Amino acid sequence: MKTKLFAILAVVMLYGVCPVIATTWTSGHHEIFDGDVYHEVEIYNDVTLDIFGGEITHLITFNSTITNWYDGGMDSLWTRDDSIVNIFGGQLGGLSSQNNSIVNLCAYDIVFEPSGGLDDGWIYGKYYSDNSSFDIHLGMDTYVHVNIIPEPTTLLLLSLGGIFLRRKR
Repeated sequence: MKTKLFAILAVVMLYGVCPVIATTWTSGHHEIFDGDVYHEVEIYNDVTLDIFGGEITHLITFNSTITNWYDGGMDSLWTRDDSIVNIFGGQLGGLSSQNNSIVNLCAYDIVFEPSGGLDDGWIYGKYYSDNSSFDIHLGMDTYVHVNIIPEPTTLLLLSLGGIFLRRKR
């Protein structure tokens, strides 16, 4: 009896310290913050997900969902159908993007290695938001779905330079 009581007490205590949650969202706006821990998150339909921190083992996006990722850690991101994922920061282990899904990577100093296993590759670089480095393993055919977003300040300065050069003439 004491052993059972201690086992139950240990599970309750560990759950409070490090909960592992699997969830599915099919509508609305959801947010994940520092301290949140999810094993698997699936989002469908018209869900908008903002990730400001926390840990996610697997995130799977479907349909016309939108994900904005600012910080946190994720082992794998699987994008499907017409979903859009905007990555501004965070540490990602692996990325797989299929169908008409789009991944916008807001980064610079990008290096794309087209091979690294079975027809997959790697992307290395730094995020604009905090200059932190990233190293993402890509699943098969993912590279055709990843867009590198140029830094807004650079585009602004190039535009202003063009305007000033035109005025000098």
